[in-house]
Amino acid sequence: MKRTKLLSGFLGVAMMFTAFGAFADEAADVAKISANLPVPDYSVTTLLMDLIDKNGTVTEHRVIEQFGSKKNGITSTVFEFASPASIKSTRVLQAEKANKEDDKWIYLPSLKTTRRIATAERSKAFVGSDYTYNDMTIRKFEDDEHTMIDANASITLGGKTYSAWKIKSFPVANKAIEYAYRIQYIDKVSYLPLKQEFYNKQDKMIKVAELLDHGEVMGETGKKYQLRKCQTMTNLVTGHTTKVTVAKIKLDAPISDTYFTQNWLNTGKK
Repeated sequence: MKRTKLLSGFLGVAMMFTAFGAFADEAADVAKISANLPVPDYSVTTLLMDLIDKNGTVTEHRVIEQFGSKKNGITSTVFEFASPASIKSTRVLQAEKANKEDDKWIYLPSLKTTRRIATAERSKAFVGSDYTYNDMTIRKFEDDEHTMIDANASITLGGKTYSAWKIKSFPVANKAIEYAYRIQYIDKVSYLPLKQEFYNKQDKMIKVAELLDHGEVMGETGKKYQLRKCQTMTNLVTGHTTKVTVAKIKLDAPISDTYFTQNWLNTGKK
């Protein structure tokens, strides 16, 4: 894992400092590694998204094709909804910008138009799911201040028990986000956030994301990556849950740049 040796060395040195100083530095170091895990240069993924009501009934099953590209450290991702018919051909583009706010665009087939998703709209539901547009983008490490709550937390998900760091992340930059803060349980092996609790300004937990399955996968070039295989997002106010599962994935096989253009959003054609 990238920078794992660096972290181990850092923690060894940190033992010489005060407990408070070590805790603060450890939280920042862990959060930075987690936010900057290796990303493939290219990805093609088939996602299954289930919308689940408070009684546990799947009310809608969706199939989504996702395409990803990373160039010069800048990541672009596009989602195309393949089913059901009510949202088929809806497309969403998320494009990182160096030292600028990310661009987000959506194509709505019912209106046959593509429009930019304004910053004020990014706290809204991602195509009717329990994820928001903000949730679909991993926040940059420097956008938050990180504090260690428990360096030896234990968490059980998907029938497995993991050792984790429990870290509070509070927005200090890029504050156009709907949560006052979040608490992350970061796996000590993969550095993936196994669980994220999202709180409002009244310190009430309003949503929770749980990573039910994950693992290491290898790309076409032999590079290895940590993959979120199955994750849920639950709205604790409504009791509604969205479950996303990776059905198929191919990494580091080159794909066309045209996927990440407004023309492709409009036409669905390369």
